[in-house]
Amino acid sequence: MMLRQYLTGIVFLLMAVPSSSQHIAGLAEMKGPHLNILVTRAAQNFNPSNYAYLRLKQIPEQLTDEQVQSLRRTGYPIFAFEWAIRLIANSHYEQAWLLIEKYWHQSTSSARIRLLELLEEQGEYALMIRIFEHLEVVEPYVSVYSLEVGNSISTLNKASVDDLGVSVFGWHTPTVSCKHSIMLLAETLSGIKQLKRLSAQYNQSQLSELLPYCLSEPLYVGDLTQCSGGESNFIKCNIDHLLQESSVQQARHLVIMTNKQGLANVYNGVMRLHNKSQYELFVHEMMHFAHFEDEYPVPQAKADWLCKTSGYKAPNLYVGTSAPKGWYKSETCKFGQLASYKPQHIASKMQYHEIHLSNHYLGLWLKSLNRTLSVPSDYQVYLNELNAKH
Repeated sequence: MMLRQYLTGIVFLLMAVPSSSQHIAGLAEMKGPHLNILVTRAAQNFNPSNYAYLRLKQIPEQLTDEQVQSLRRTGYPIFAFEWAIRLIANSHYEQAWLLIEKYWHQSTSSARIRLLELLEEQGEYALMIRIFEHLEVVEPYVSVYSLEVGNSISTLNKASVDDLGVSVFGWHTPTVSCKHSIMLLAETLSGIKQLKRLSAQYNQSQLSELLPYCLSEPLYVGDLTQCSGGESNFIKCNIDHLLQESSVQQARHLVIMTNKQGLANVYNGVMRLHNKSQYELFVHEMMHFAHFEDEYPVPQAKADWLCKTSGYKAPNLYVGTSAPKGWYKSETCKFGQLASYKPQHIASKMQYHEIHLSNHYLGLWLKSLNRTLSVPSDYQVYLNELNAKH
């Protein structure tokens, strides 16, 4: 039986035609027994001219770990590099680096691309930059790294970034499809990708049909907005360096997404988000554009002025000593002088952003927009103040 299998393998090898397209297609469909025969022959001794090795080097990703290790031990650099890829797949980066450093220039370009694509997928940019600094600069992955860490726009390779399909602030003018545009900006590539996801969810939702807003394509801003934050702090961003662009001047609101840790918020009509912020939080923050207030306890500093006098303070907030008819106690002014009330008894999206937007609050949202869209937004008022200073 073993002799028959061996002779079958010999015939199989002799009948192959290495230069044909059928040969390449055949490699992709090669079955286990044939692979075993090729690996056995190639692993007998180190011989880069060995026909079995020449076939296997074209399909290293099809081999099992044991087969790759066998060929690596025989001394073939390509399979040592393949083992580095598999170490990365299992997050063994330091072990992988030893093999990458030794065998990078003896590997194939396709294997190097596979390795860099895997690092990008895992977000392992520390090892990627080590490759660029010590071995070889490879586009577009250098640009991917630069975008992911938020490097300055002036340092980017424009041709490579354009090939990646990333729109950059100052290079591209976002198209505006409605009067009340919300401009989307991101400090990193991850932010660009997340804003695209949020935009797609918004455009596919009923809200996009009911609200007057349209979202711009996300633009990369790098370090222009200088966002900062902290685990328990609100994210802060600076828009001073954006003022020269007409699209910034014409927007009704801005959304800035950063990789800096911090709490999402809206301040002066500018939304600040972390690049892992999800759609339901995005909608919650959009409601702040229409002057909704949070229904969880606001910080003491805000409560000191918001909860000091009685009256209707927001579409969902009344402050006073007793509730208007149809209003219910809320947590907004827990640290304030007067009590706070909300127009819905059950918890709302302004208390827990994960909660679905109720028809009641949607109606209040639309009613508030009908009153406020004819006047400048908080952002536009703030923009005028900044323009006056500059």
